[in-house]
Amino acid sequence: MHLAQHVTGHVTQHLSMFQAIFLGALQGVSELFPISSLGHIIVIKALLHWHFNTNNRNFLSFVVALHLATAAALVCYFWKQWWLVIRAYLGSLRRGKFVYDEQSKFAWLLVAGTIIVGLVGLIFEKKFKLFFDNPAYLWMVALFLIINGGVMFLGDYLKKRAIRQAATRQKKRAEDLSFPAAAVVGGFQTFALFPGISRSGVAIVGGILAGLSYEEACRFAFMLATPVIGAAGLLKAPALFEPEAQSILRLTIPAALAAGVTAYLSTAFLMKYFQTRRLAPFAVYCVLLGALTLVMLHH
Repeated sequence: MHLAQHVTGHVTQHLSMFQAIFLGALQGVSELFPISSLGHIIVIKALLHWHFNTNNRNFLSFVVALHLATAAALVCYFWKQWWLVIRAYLGSLRRGKFVYDEQSKFAWLLVAGTIIVGLVGLIFEKKFKLFFDNPAYLWMVALFLIINGGVMFLGDYLKKRAIRQAATRQKKRAEDLSFPAAAVVGGFQTFALFPGISRSGVAIVGGILAGLSYEEACRFAFMLATPVIGAAGLLKAPALFEPEAQSILRLTIPAALAAGVTAYLSTAFLMKYFQTRRLAPFAVYCVLLGALTLVMLHH
C-alpha cells in the first residue's frame, strides 16, 4: 500500500512511549528551527504510517504540554532579557509612559509584533486546523514546505542584495526597529497557520528584510514566538487537568521533557549559528522534504 492510501486510512493506534518522546523531541527542534513543527508532525506521521487519533482530548492535552515546554525553554534561555522586559513594563506603568529608555522600547516592540499574530490566531486557528485533522491535505502541507524553503531562499537573496547595494541602513539590533516594522515582522508569523510554513523562519526573514542581522533577527523571532507559543498552550491548559488527560500522563511528562530540552538546545545552537551563517541550508532541506513527500504521495 503506498503513502496516499495510508494517509487516507481510518485505522487508529494508541500513542506509544517511543512515539510520544519522538514527537516531543520533534516539536522542540522543529518549532525553533525554521522548518515548521506542524508541517513536520503531519509529514512524519504519514511517512511512518502512524495513525493515532489526533482529535481526542487526550492528544490535545499532550500537544498543550509540548507547547508549554517549548515556551518554558525559550523563557529559560532568554531569562535575563525577559526579566528586563518585565521590569520595563512595570516601569512604564509607574512612569505613565510607554517608552522611556531603550529597554522599554524593546518591550513594547514585542507587543507590537505580537498583536497581529495573536488576533489572527484566535480567529482563524480552528479553520486552519483542518490541514492537521484531514490527511487528504498532506499534498498541500508538502507544497507549503517547498514554499517555506522558497521564502528563505528569497530572504537570503534580498538580504545579500541590500548589503551589496547599500540600499538600506543595516540595523544591527532589534531595538532599532520602528513600531510599524516590528508589527510587520511579527505579522509574518501568521503565515505559520499554514502547516509547512515555519513561524521562526518567516519571522527571521521579516527581521532581515527590516535590516536586522541574522543573529538579531533570530533573537527577535524567538522573543516574539515565546508569548505566542505560551499563550496558545495556556488557553488550552485546562485540558491538562481533565480526567481523560490522566490516562496519557505517563507519556505526556517524558514527551514534554524531551520538547523542553531539545527546544533549549536548538535555541542555543541557532543563536550561535546565525552569527555567521544564513538560511539557505534550511531552505534546501524544506524543499527536498516537500518534494520527497509529493513524490511518495504519487508513487
